Amino acid sequence: MKFFLLFFLISPFLLLAEWIEPPARSSKGYRVPTPDYVPVLPRDHGSHPEHGIEWWYWVGHLNAVDSKKKFGFQSTIFRLAGDPNKSVQSSNTHFGHQNLFLLHSALSDLDEGKYLHHERVVREGWQASASRETLQLAVGGIKVNLLDDGTGHEIITRYPGGGKLELSLYPTKPLVSFGDRGLSRKGSDPASVSWYWSYTRLQAKGTLRLNGEEISVEGIAWMDHEISSSQLGEDLAGWDWTCMQLDDGTELKAYRLRKKDGDSDPWSAVYWIDQEGKTERVYEKNFSWKTLDTWTSPKTGLQYPTSVEISVIHPTKGQECYRLRPLLDQQEFTGNRSDNAYWEGACEVLNEKGKRIGSAYLELAGYGGGLGARLN
Repeated sequence: MKFFLLFFLISPFLLLAEWIEPPARSSKGYRVPTPDYVPVLPRDHGSHPEHGIEWWYWVGHLNAVDSKKKFGFQSTIFRLAGDPNKSVQSSNTHFGHQNLFLLHSALSDLDEGKYLHHERVVREGWQASASRETLQLAVGGIKVNLLDDGTGHEIITRYPGGGKLELSLYPTKPLVSFGDRGLSRKGSDPASVSWYWSYTRLQAKGTLRLNGEEISVEGIAWMDHEISSSQLGEDLAGWDWTCMQLDDGTELKAYRLRKKDGDSDPWSAVYWIDQEGKTERVYEKNFSWKTLDTWTSPKTGLQYPTSVEISVIHPTKGQECYRLRPLLDQQEFTGNRSDNAYWEGACEVLNEKGKRIGSAYLELAGYGGGLGARLN
């Protein structure tokens, strides 16, 4: 089976935000992703060090094969580049590398009501490596490799205390490229764009080692790979983002880019992916993001809108409503600095009548302040 790539057809009805040609370089000198780029696989699964910011991201819902236990997981690798001139001039094969890698791993034990998470920062060439030719990553406690058959990949995530999640992931749909002309824009700044590629439905199967117990698990997962050099516009405070995997075999990705004044940025969007992998989208004026309930962290004091309702006008089907409800309140990722905290958690999706129609992950970032400055 070959990998396929599906790009969006540009429809005048859907282009509600004005196209702005991006510059060739960011203010720090890194390359800005170009429009109309067609990724070449497996090469573009690998690292892109000529760009300043990059991440690989996996989330999913897992069920124990031999019991009713349920879990959610997050495994994320961030690559953060330094000064591009210093990176080029350095001759040191270890500590001269300017790339830093940040590892975020989390496991939601939904039956026990426990949330495990771990953050680690490592330098390339010492405790981290990322191939530029294929999907091959080794960063702290996360390792990712393309499987020999070329159709899927393996991810191994280790947790503090001896826990380990080992999964084989196989895409059931084409790789999706999000945005206009292959660019996902994050605000009014022309440089705040990214290549944003996703596998929106992966069949997951593997083993979870937790508290000394080996648990066979299976379920579904979502993978993102995003490449940028300036991720957020200066007027943005953060984002609310979700990926939904519905029981009818379709998926949605929705995000609200939050301005510092509280309004939503016009480049906020909702995307639909149908059973065949075909996509449609609308921008901010065609959907609303309403808070239904909040959760306040006892550790950081931050308040997160963890239960939300997204009402959106589908281009052909009309009004739709999706409600997200967390399966566990405490899914705040605090890491090593409380001002970097964000909420990232397993949720269920309900329709307007309260019927469960799917599963989701919800990400709420920037509520601790200062996020925009760290992503530019």
